[in-house]
Amino acid sequence: MQREFFIGCNYWASTAGTEMWKKWDPAAIREDLRVLSQHGVSCMRVFPNWRDFQPVSPVIDSHCHVREYRMENGAMPPNPEFLDSIMLERFSDFCDICDEFDVRLIVGLITGFMSGQTHIPTALYGKNLLTDPTALLFQQRFIRGFVSHFRERDTIYAWDLGNECNNLAPVASEEEATAWSVTIANAIRAADPTRPVISGMHGLAPTQDQSRWTISGQAEACDVLTTHPYPYFVPYAGHDPIASMRTALHATCETKFYGDIGNRPCLVEELGTLGPMICSDETAADFMRVNLWSNKIHGATGVLWWCANEQSHLTHTPYTYCMNELELGMRYADGSPKPVLLETGKFVEQLRSLSFELPPCEEDAVCISTYDQKQWGVAFMATCLAKQAGMTLRYMAPDQPLPSSNVYMLPSVEGTSVLPRENYVALQQKVRDGATLYISNHTAFLADFEPLTGLRVLDSGAGGDGSVTLGKDRIPFRREREFRLAPTTAKIIATDDRGNPAVAVHSLGKGRVIFVNFPLESMLLCENEFTAGNYYQLYRTVFADVLAGKAVTTTNPFIGLTQHPDRDGSIVCAAVNYSDAPQNTEFILQNNAQWVETLYGSADTIAPFDVCFFRVRPA
Repeated sequence: MQREFFIGCNYWASTAGTEMWKKWDPAAIREDLRVLSQHGVSCMRVFPNWRDFQPVSPVIDSHCHVREYRMENGAMPPNPEFLDSIMLERFSDFCDICDEFDVRLIVGLITGFMSGQTHIPTALYGKNLLTDPTALLFQQRFIRGFVSHFRERDTIYAWDLGNECNNLAPVASEEEATAWSVTIANAIRAADPTRPVISGMHGLAPTQDQSRWTISGQAEACDVLTTHPYPYFVPYAGHDPIASMRTALHATCETKFYGDIGNRPCLVEELGTLGPMICSDETAADFMRVNLWSNKIHGATGVLWWCANEQSHLTHTPYTYCMNELELGMRYADGSPKPVLLETGKFVEQLRSLSFELPPCEEDAVCISTYDQKQWGVAFMATCLAKQAGMTLRYMAPDQPLPSSNVYMLPSVEGTSVLPRENYVALQQKVRDGATLYISNHTAFLADFEPLTGLRVLDSGAGGDGSVTLGKDRIPFRREREFRLAPTTAKIIATDDRGNPAVAVHSLGKGRVIFVNFPLESMLLCENEFTAGNYYQLYRTVFADVLAGKAVTTTNPFIGLTQHPDRDGSIVCAAVNYSDAPQNTEFILQNNAQWVETLYGSADTIAPFDVCFFRVRPA
């Protein structure tokens, strides 16, 4: 199924966790890899603990002046990079073991933060690890020495900047965060220009007003972006159960969000449910299955579970105080595989059995993040509603050039900025040239509002609860501010229960503008189990022409359907059941499309969190 898709886990030895390099146990590591590789793990992200591999310590004389640097044991450094020779030898042995089991490695270089604890050389205590010149110097020395030492090892696939280094220290600006990332990436490329550089960061945002660690900043530094989409930790992702549509879509949406905005491949680098306090082992296996299929279908680079082994038997920090780090593994403490590892092996075999390639999926609309709004959350909810309605979205940041599309979305716009003037004008021109623009309003100031929407604001004030009726569907809403509107040239599709226009369509040039007078997406951010409602019907109504143009649709909102045009003119279709119950597919062939064949699974009923593939030929 086209390009390589990395399947595996993050790895610390079962006997030692973060102490694996100090408590070196090659026999245990070999047994770990034997079991993992037997069940489909072919890629691991691994961590040369910074504290262990570069144990540099200051020699301090009078007045706390640093006279020189030596190794932690007081010895002179064995090399200019202050790297521990024994640790280098152990990592080399580790690579040998990985070669035995045909496991490729992504190496997280600056592993100073791990599992709630910072592991750094004593020479850098008290320093800002991302901006201090001494810290930067030793990081570059580490990279030069380590990467140069191992660049000939074929088992290493890529270099990772380091594990969640945006947790190492505060930065004052996006420029500081990006400068650190570019510095580290350039140091890697200077030592080894042949391998991709992977981000290793999490918690990125499209614009610097929301995070100093931005998607564009990491894209400037790295060849591959990364997500760590834990529902428990990521905003707006943990409201529903693990076995639910919103949670099942989280990693797919976040990974595509980063990849589209950064214009880079994106890897689900850490995925997990955080153990038995969150869900059962069987539910975790379902979660892994749907994420493997969904991320493969939507173009992710791969999926790596956090982590390989249970750590509940370890008695050193961070396992003495981070209870959430103890029961995350793909294997039980006795070494036997958990359901999630069995599911991984099953997926690998299923993937190998497929006899077709899966081209990139069609994208139906460009979803534009805007200033002042909760960018990730709004994009996430737009994704969930679009998937229920039968659409696939592409994402962009507010200041990026507009890509070509027939449909653009400004969901739940908020505040006084929204878009740069240049993009706002360009977007209106796209509409005049024939595109559709969807706007749902939270509290935004929109210049040229009346000529854009065909609506006039009569008054505005505090909002509240209400509802709108679309056909047979009553859709409840909440809004922070109510805008009382009157149509000038717009057609009112629906009014709310106070008679105020709620959904309107306005012709503008050759295109049209759809205006929704409440924040459909942002109002659902903290709504528990939103799929119990029928909110997606609004998308089905206003984007009816988009859906009508497809070769295949489904009336089942729990089936995510993507279409992948093939080189021979046919369309490979992927249908994912994003629910914990079997779902009838309810496929509808349109526009004289013809069913060709079922490629995988059942085209009638899809098992929970499972998938089917089929091929159709358009007229």
